[in-house]
Amino acid sequence: MEFCPKCGGVMVPERVDGRRVLKCRSCGYVKEADNPGSKYRVVERIERHPLDKVAVFDVDVATLPVVPFKCENCGNDRAYAYEVQTRAGDEPATRFYICTKCRKVYREYA
Repeated sequence: MEFCPKCGGVMVPERVDGRRVLKCRSCGYVKEADNPGSKYRVVERIERHPLDKVAVFDVDVATLPVVPFKCENCGNDRAYAYEVQTRAGDEPATRFYICTKCRKVYREYA
């Protein structure tokens, strides 16, 4: 990451007339980026989409607390419980319950 020498704004890679340069988002200052003596290299921007992410993790139930919870699948009345922040930081965490008998996973949005 590089900052603009004029205003201190963030310089972002862009194409100007077929050349790759660093351009300030704030004041528009342009700096040639692919100079042989430059310590910086401009790379192409990769667009990401929310559906590109897949979060997979395994939960070690041996360390989770057991709470009262009615399983709709097998009728058991106990489940392991944990919380994960699945949405924005200003929203409440999502609670997950795993049945101690059949291991069915339930999700509860607060």
